[in-house]
Amino acid sequence: MAKRGENQFTPKLGSIRYQSGGRRARSYLSKVQRAISRAGGSIRSSPKRPPRTTGYAGRRRVIVKARVVRMNASSAKALAEHVRYISRESATQEQDKGKVFDTFNDDVDRDAFVDAASEDRHHFRFIVSPEDGAQMDNLKPFVRDLVSAMEHDLGTGLDWVGAVHTNTGHPHAHIVVRGRRDDGRDLVIPRKYISHGIRERASDLVTLELGPETMLERDQKRQREIGAERLTRTDRSLIRMADTNGEIDLSNTSSHYRSHNTERLQTLERMRLATRTGPTSWSLDLDLQPKLKQLGERGDIIKALNKASAGRTGRLLDADTSLSKNQNLEQTLTGALLETGVAGDFHDQLYAIIDTLDGRIVRTSIETDSPRGLKLGMVVQLRTEDTAPKPSDRTVDEIARNHKGLYSPALHQREDPRATPGYIEAHVRRLESLRRSAGIVERLDDGSWRIPDEHLSNVETEQRRRALTLPRKVEILSALTASDQVMDSGLTWLDQTESAHVGIKGFGADVASAKSLRQKHLVDRKILQITEQRLTLQQAEALRQVGIEKAGTKLAGKLGKEYDPAPAQGHVTGKFTQHIDLADGRYAVLEREHKFSLVRWRQVMERGRGLSMTGRITGGKISWKFGAGRRRGLSR
Repeated sequence: MAKRGENQFTPKLGSIRYQSGGRRARSYLSKVQRAISRAGGSIRSSPKRPPRTTGYAGRRRVIVKARVVRMNASSAKALAEHVRYISRESATQEQDKGKVFDTFNDDVDRDAFVDAASEDRHHFRFIVSPEDGAQMDNLKPFVRDLVSAMEHDLGTGLDWVGAVHTNTGHPHAHIVVRGRRDDGRDLVIPRKYISHGIRERASDLVTLELGPETMLERDQKRQREIGAERLTRTDRSLIRMADTNGEIDLSNTSSHYRSHNTERLQTLERMRLATRTGPTSWSLDLDLQPKLKQLGERGDIIKALNKASAGRTGRLLDADTSLSKNQNLEQTLTGALLETGVAGDFHDQLYAIIDTLDGRIVRTSIETDSPRGLKLGMVVQLRTEDTAPKPSDRTVDEIARNHKGLYSPALHQREDPRATPGYIEAHVRRLESLRRSAGIVERLDDGSWRIPDEHLSNVETEQRRRALTLPRKVEILSALTASDQVMDSGLTWLDQTESAHVGIKGFGADVASAKSLRQKHLVDRKILQITEQRLTLQQAEALRQVGIEKAGTKLAGKLGKEYDPAPAQGHVTGKFTQHIDLADGRYAVLEREHKFSLVRWRQVMERGRGLSMTGRITGGKISWKFGAGRRRGLSR
């Protein structure tokens, strides 16, 4: 038997190593498959596999989740984020912090892998979770053996990276596989192999390492499931045994399993998810599976909230704010950032836990492209998508009202002769989006659009529906904690926060105390009178400039350039190279040859990071235009 860590299924040092006999035949078959592939033939049929080495009775259970992701401009960025998330420090062993591995290397260049995968048509994401993973010394050799087995089965080498997560009670591995074969063709994995073949291979490997599962181990695992408030293997078995009405009769099952199933049904009865209808018969809730999944998810959220709230008193743990949906549709959540992480089946949903001003600790999903450099303790605001109709919706509605409910590019041009073709095309794209997502507008054969009288109300309803499912946007209000803002020399978030918006519990009470100390500090500096409660606009702007000037002077020494304050009105130019976080939010650094300026950072500027840009400043707002070769104006 090969030692753990050696590849048991693929060529190594000129020889073929397999678990059992028939090595020459399988080696020849693998060569034939590769030759057919290179010649252009199809090998989409079911992969060939060597004989199973263990019986079904003692096989160790392994959960394998798979996802195929089509590549486009946005998914390439999402892939980079996903690879970064699976290698995050809190999820890997000490020696592997922040790293991903492949067949031969323990530290693969993540950026190089993502760049290469971005050229593919698609890629695959797998999560492999052995039920007995905690008993295995190291999952990394297991993952390498599993991918080697997949390479043999699929008849091609695979370009992949993986990461092992051991920070939970169930060690598991994430694997990302490029969607390209070793001959350059698209990698197509049969659906049946994804559904069953990979799991069987993984199960064989775990059983080979730990030995067959004994009856005692199986009974102990089942016993632990009896009181679980989540979906278990026993529940899935009960659901399969029930008829279409949820009725189940245990009289024909063996006495050994009947006792266990009865105990689990009694637990479900206490949870009001099952009802006893006879000595051995029960009626299951028809929504048993989704309800148990929701309970399991809620339990995970409560654990995360308890961990994040350690050492903080007077807070209410709000577990009802869903991880993926903004059920209550609060427009904003403001508070101190306690934790960020990833969740979801494929760890591709970013979440944040914040200590809110009204005394709650909340966990909610946030956008994947949230600002870089989020740090614990920052004061942030989480916003849902605006549910009001967009300006383009109002323009379309106005034109349609003037033309008997019809809109077309020609009518738009007639109503607004100054409108450019690109501007009008943006309105058409918006209508097409509304047609596909909600069907609230109708496209006619001649290219015009029928717009109903209630168009704006329909749009608002659709926007509200979307807001229920989309993650929240993140805005950094201050890089400093509330207590650290008290003595800051510049403008702070505390200076701009209305006392009426601050609660009396939890973080709200902390902010109220910090505001009182901040006011005393400003009085001592003779910026405020003892009778004044808040800064005037002129005082606030003066403080802002003090803070920016101090940051600019400090940064000038590092950059070796002169700090040049941005004008109150006019234009500011430069290359966006980095951002800095101050007590009143985030600022972008615009560098020129010998000077640089600091301006308010906006998420839209990230599209032009590393590029020259020009900002037109009017009334405190900046309209940005990227580079000489880019014509798109972006206003924020």
